[in-house]
This record gives sequence, C-alpha cells and structure tokens, in this order.
Amino acid sequence: MILWTIRHTKPYNPNDVCYGRLDFDVSPTFEDEAEGAIKAFLATGAKPTRLFSSPLLRCLKLAEKASVATGLTIEKEPAIIELNFGTWEGQKLTAVPRSEMHAWISDLRGFRFPEGENFYDIDERAGKFLDSLPDDGEFLCITHAGVIAALQHSRCGLPDEVFVEGQSSYSMVTKFEFNRDNEGHYRGTFTKIHDGIPMPTLKMGI
Repeated sequence: MILWTIRHTKPYNPNDVCYGRLDFDVSPTFEDEAEGAIKAFLATGAKPTRLFSSPLLRCLKLAEKASVATGLTIEKEPAIIELNFGTWEGQKLTAVPRSEMHAWISDLRGFRFPEGENFYDIDERAGKFLDSLPDDGEFLCITHAGVIAALQHSRCGLPDEVFVEGQSSYSMVTKFEFNRDNEGHYRGTFTKIHDGIPMPTLKMGI
C-alpha cells in the first residue's frame, strides 16, 4: 500500500501561540506554498484513488487544491486531526507552567498535555485509520505534523528520541510504502519528497 501525506501550509498565527486543535486559517503565502506542494506531488506520478483530509481549515484549504489537481472528492477524516494540546492551546510556550514544560521536555512523545492528548494517542488513532485501508490501494492524506510523525514513529521505526514533530516543514510531501505484518498492522518506510518551508524554532522559554 502507498500512502502520500502532505502537511498543511503555514497557518495564520500572528500571536505565535501553541495550536493543535485551534482552527487557524492559512497565511497570505498559502497560494505559493500550496502550488509548490501540489506540483511536487504530481511530479512523482502518484495516482491516489482516495483523498482524505483533517477537518481543520488549514488542511481543508490545501485539500481543495489537491481535489482539483487529482479529481478526487475530499473525505474528512477525524483520525488524522492534529494533537489536542489541551490547556496549552492558544498560549505562548513561554507562558505555560514551567513544571509542565520541563515534564514535556523530559518525555516529548509520552507527556500528556493537561486536558489533552499525548503523541502516543495519535499513534493509536492514526494507526487504526491506516490499518483500515486496503492493501493494494494508493491514498493521499492532507494532515498535520503530529500525524505524519506518528506514522514515522509507530509504523516506520523512527526512535522516540528523534522528535520530528517540531521539525517538519509546512507543505512537506512524504511517501509511505507499507506492507502488513503478521498481526495485520502496516509497517514500512517513508521518503520525503518535498521540503516545503521550515517551521520557526520553538520558543520554550525555559
């Protein structure tokens, strides 16, 4: 099975706050970013038969571009929504309690954000969605850094200590190639196809 992922373009976040489930619109650079990602995707010769998108606006707007380019109907998929950062949502990282920040830094993927999720939760929900797809298919998902990283960690063997969630570029295009293991779960490899534009450095303020 082949799964293509495209991360959303840069969101409009003028106050530079933590966001996961916050439904930000896209930045003014959206058209250029989207065009670069779609062109890079099409240049691979990819032939997906279904197009899935996170229900958040920053993904849906890119999914609309992908829909036009591929002729596929957008299917909103809650399983590939971004991490819920709980009480951190809408706050600057420099404003969150220092005890919570230190707890996160000591366990980047396992720390559960207060009233929210941890990154292992994405492993589980994205993994269930992945395993529901047929073996001989080719699919495209417009999604988030947390979801893409979850597949890299939980299904491609990327070590937990390599925290790529905070390093993925906007509009990044990735190709995953999967086969099922003896327990029926997809395992495989990934290749970055298009870098997009880099994220700003996280301002943790510790």
